[in-house]
Amino acid sequence: MKEASLCIVKDEKNNRFLMIKHHRGINKGFVNFSGGKREECDADMKACAVRETKEETGISIFNPKFVGYMEFPLMDIKVYAFFATQFEGDIKEKEDEVDVFWQSAEHIPYEKMRVADADFLPEILKGKMVKRRYFYAPDGSLDKIENISD
Repeated sequence: MKEASLCIVKDEKNNRFLMIKHHRGINKGFVNFSGGKREECDADMKACAVRETKEETGISIFNPKFVGYMEFPLMDIKVYAFFATQFEGDIKEKEDEVDVFWQSAEHIPYEKMRVADADFLPEILKGKMVKRRYFYAPDGSLDKIENISD
C-alpha cells in the first residue's frame, strides 16, 4: 500500500484549525487537512506531514504528534495522522491544488468532508488514538468501517 500523511494543525490561541479544500485528485471538492503521499526524501511519516503541510499551506509545523492510522484498502493507501499546535508562517495559496483557510473550531465543516474524515476527526479531537480501516464503494460511498487492533 502507498503511504500518506494527514496533519491536523490547531491554532490554540485563536481556537481554529488549518484546513484545505481540494481542487483535484480523489478528494476534489472535499475539505480536510494538509497531507499527501510519502516521497523518497521523507525520512519517516512525520517528515512527510511536515513537508506536505509546508508545501500545501505555507505553514511550517513543529513537533507533530502521531494520533492515528487509517487504511483504505480499495484505494491502496494507508494514512498516518498527526496533530500539531506549534507552527509559524503565513498561509500561501496553491490555487491550482487547494484553497487554504483557518476554520473556527466551533464550526468544523463536517458536511463538506469525506465520511472517513468526519468519522475519525471527533475521536482525535477528544485525544483518542484512532486506528481504522475504511472501505469505499466505487461510487464514493462508504461501505464499511473496521477498527484495527494492535
